[in-house]
Amino acid sequence: MINWLYIVFLLVILWTMAIMYLAPRISRSKHFGLLGPALMVKSTKNRNIIDRIAKRFPGILFGKISVVLVIISSIFAVILLVYGSILSLSIKPSNAPSLSLLIGLPGINPAIPISYGVVTIIAAVAIHEIFHGVVARRQGIKLSSVGALFFIIPLGAFVEPDEKEITSADPVIRRRVIAAGPGINIVIAIISLIIVAFLLFPAVTPTHQGLYVESTTGGSAAAAFIPTGTELISYGNSTVNYSGNALLNMTMDSVLIPGHNYTAEISKGGTLSKVSVPAGIVIASVIEGLPAYNASVPVGSIILSVDGNVAYNDSVLSSYLDGVAPGSNVNMSVDVYNTTTHTYTIKTYAITTTSLYYYYSKYDPSSNSQSYMNKSFVGITLGYLGIGGLTLSGMQAILSGSQVFTVPWNGILEFIALPFAYLYPVPSSLASLFTTPFSPLVFWGVVNVFYWLFWWDLLLAITNALPLFVFDGGQFFRDTLYIAGKKERLKFLRSDANVRKITTFVGFLVLFLFLWEIIVPRIV
Repeated sequence: MINWLYIVFLLVILWTMAIMYLAPRISRSKHFGLLGPALMVKSTKNRNIIDRIAKRFPGILFGKISVVLVIISSIFAVILLVYGSILSLSIKPSNAPSLSLLIGLPGINPAIPISYGVVTIIAAVAIHEIFHGVVARRQGIKLSSVGALFFIIPLGAFVEPDEKEITSADPVIRRRVIAAGPGINIVIAIISLIIVAFLLFPAVTPTHQGLYVESTTGGSAAAAFIPTGTELISYGNSTVNYSGNALLNMTMDSVLIPGHNYTAEISKGGTLSKVSVPAGIVIASVIEGLPAYNASVPVGSIILSVDGNVAYNDSVLSSYLDGVAPGSNVNMSVDVYNTTTHTYTIKTYAITTTSLYYYYSKYDPSSNSQSYMNKSFVGITLGYLGIGGLTLSGMQAILSGSQVFTVPWNGILEFIALPFAYLYPVPSSLASLFTTPFSPLVFWGVVNVFYWLFWWDLLLAITNALPLFVFDGGQFFRDTLYIAGKKERLKFLRSDANVRKITTFVGFLVLFLFLWEIIVPRIV
């Protein structure tokens, strides 16, 4: 089987070697230039387009606003790096993300679609470069050339200010020009987010108020009959039936008899059907080294009872175990599903409990409590029926990005991460569960375009805002130090040598954090 990641890496190496070999010739050419390993195809004929835009656009004001936006973005980017570095300490090598997920290129990163990814990244890079040129012209700085940027494939456009004029410009002016690129990316990201959150998603409604199944526990009956990507509309019988938000709460308050079959109404791709699935809390995982693991209790089995006490839900089970002294022997009866024969076998396991305090001391010390010392724990995680998911209204809130405005920190991180949960582009199985105001194909296409415009523009903005020498943020930070040096108490910043030392130190610190996030999860 062809490993496309290796092929791409080979292409990158060959491209870079070719650029290094041709670099002397390219540097002497009027029509080509280099931006790192990227090739610039230059033109002087289209500079008047930038001039026409600059005449009508308040570039000086926008430059000033962009400076503020870049400062905020730089702080946000550094906080993200530090936050990611801290989180990386808790990631085991076996759970470290693949290198392909760390490469932000469509087609290489499996979370970034080629279609939406290529179109929107080219748009984001092009508008970024154009606004460098627009603000430069408004500030009276000439443009040497405009053109296209290539790194194996087209990456977008570029605008090249006159080197002598941009170098000799006042740091205040130069900083505005540099800030304009990330600044327009931030503006477009905000506009795209507003369109998705307040114009597009309010126009859709869930066809049913059910539970969208995001995951199922392997070895459970639900994995066979309620696959991921379907909607669980209702579950129960004529006497007790759960629907809507109640489906989400069954883990804690179900009164259905565990192990007994009940009817689940599901929607798959808009097609309704009914299946029979046994009720109960399903063991989603057993924690290595703890009692259930040591007793070989199978994942995917339904807990029927503990010491004869029926385990209707997690609340009932936890309440009983809380009253059992740690170190006691309990008998847990479970219903084991055979995925081949689709039959069930009741088995009973003798388990010696440990304390909840021991579990938290080992896995989550900050949440531990003395009150846990007398509460038993068997080392399992649970999920009702063996499914995990959210209500359709909950999924709508997540996909819309509206949580960015209610819980900003968690909301923005969750919204950025949606492609890695394979929720953007919105999967067809999920899209089919909503009613749209016009053609679903067109509607969801528009939603996906605006989301990826948001994603790429935000990523481009915060990356370029970092005070690293290869990004706009490196020169922005340098000019900020020169500007600060105008104050008498910071006059030491008037020295090029001092500024160079500070920017070099900060740049290597940022680079260190980048490498830390990549390397540490693979060795700790």
